[in-house]
Amino acid sequence: MKRAKEIIIKSRRKLFGQNIGNNLSNLKGNGLDFFELREYVYGDDVRRINWKVSAREQKPYINVFNEERELNIVISFLISGSIYFGSKRQKQDLMAEVLALLSFSAMINYDRVTTIFFDEKINHFFKPTKSQNSIYEKVEYALSLDPIGKRVDFKNLSNFLLNSIKQKSIIFLIGDFYEKVDLTLLSKKHEVYAVIIRDPFEENPKLFGEYDLVDLVSKNHNRLDIDEAILTSYKEELSKEDKNLFEHFRKNRISFSKIYTDEEPFGKLKEMLK
Repeated sequence: MKRAKEIIIKSRRKLFGQNIGNNLSNLKGNGLDFFELREYVYGDDVRRINWKVSAREQKPYINVFNEERELNIVISFLISGSIYFGSKRQKQDLMAEVLALLSFSAMINYDRVTTIFFDEKINHFFKPTKSQNSIYEKVEYALSLDPIGKRVDFKNLSNFLLNSIKQKSIIFLIGDFYEKVDLTLLSKKHEVYAVIIRDPFEENPKLFGEYDLVDLVSKNHNRLDIDEAILTSYKEELSKEDKNLFEHFRKNRISFSKIYTDEEPFGKLKEMLK
């Protein structure tokens, strides 16, 4: 697919010589790679004391570990009918580019990346890998899927991730976040980032007169006579919903960024991951 190749080439160029962060997070490894024993000194973590050796030697010894720096990255591409829209470019297209950038960034650091596509349930699962060769297949899938008639169930998504990911991980959620969102439990176990993809026309539509509008989630048609009062009410309601969404993210220490279809995603992602 030509567009998938273009996204891959563009993402490689963006990341060549400048990665999005020196590891995507401040998470450190658990030190599971045992290295040696040494005598305890003041300030050492008492949880690392090897009690058997300490009892035998009659003085405290601690376990020393090689730092385990490999991170477990999970990228979730959220499928909803509303991503099949764009006045500048399709939101679905921009989401695919974000997917590519995050995947390349993680794999440059030799981190393992799992990619899932999710709507009301698991749509497609790409197993954990460190291979950059897998990114084209994921981007191609992201661009070719048909989102019309689909919606994201965040409760099912959270349950799926909590039950299937046992190791503490960094989870990126890419979508437009128009559904009811509750990531409270997920954010307690994992480090969560939300990448909100929007089109400027959605938040500031220039429509006046009679239109036949289609809801791409329910696929229902509605004929509306749009005037200034309706537009004002729509924008106020959308602003209220976004305010609640952002408050939920801040309360649960979820980093987030909103990227519009007329923007380049690299700078926004880099800022979010500082």
